[in-house]
Amino acid sequence: MCIDIIYNGGDLLKVPDDFNLLVTLSGQKGASAGEEIVGLEEIEMALSQYEGELRVKDSDFPNVLKFDLDMNPLEAVNIIRNSPTTVVSKVVPVEAVVRTRLDSIVEKILALASEKVKPGETFQVICDLRGRRYIKSPEEVTERVSEALADRLALKESDSPDWIIQVEVVGDETGVSVLRPGDVLKKP
Repeated sequence: MCIDIIYNGGDLLKVPDDFNLLVTLSGQKGASAGEEIVGLEEIEMALSQYEGELRVKDSDFPNVLKFDLDMNPLEAVNIIRNSPTTVVSKVVPVEAVVRTRLDSIVEKILALASEKVKPGETFQVICDLRGRRYIKSPEEVTERVSEALADRLALKESDSPDWIIQVEVVGDETGVSVLRPGDVLKKP
C-alpha cells in the first residue's frame, strides 16, 4: 500500500510504505487466502521470541507478504530458515523501498552498491516482478541495473557472484537489496 500525496500541480504522487522483509508463499495465484493465513502464522511463530508486534503491510498481490520489522531482517531470514514452515517459499531482506520507476531503482541500487561492493567483486541481478504497470519485464530491470553497475561502478557480472542485487517489484513499490549469496531464503 502506498500513501497518496497531492503536490503542486495537483498530480498524485505515491510515496512507498517502508517494509524490510518480503515473504513469498507457495500456492496458486488467486487461490483462497488459506496460504496467507498459514504463512502469517508461520512467520509469527518463528519471530515471536525476537519481534514484538508483527507489522504486516498490504501488498495487493496474493501470496506476497511485506513486513516492517524492528529487528535486523537478515537475522529474521536466518530465524525463519531454521524454523519449520510449510507454505513459506522465499524470504528476502529489503534494504530500501523506492517507487517503481526504473530510474529510482537504478539510483538506489547504485547508492547501496557503492557503499558495500569493493572493486573487483562481482554481482548478479535478480528481479521478481509483480504487476506490470511501470515495468514490463524483469529483464528490463536486470539489463538496466547491470549496465549501470558495470558503467558507473566498474563492477563485473557473474553467474557465481560475490553479491546479489535483489529487486522485488510489488506494484507501485520496489524493495531493493545488495546481499551476499545465501542471504535470501529459498525453500523448495
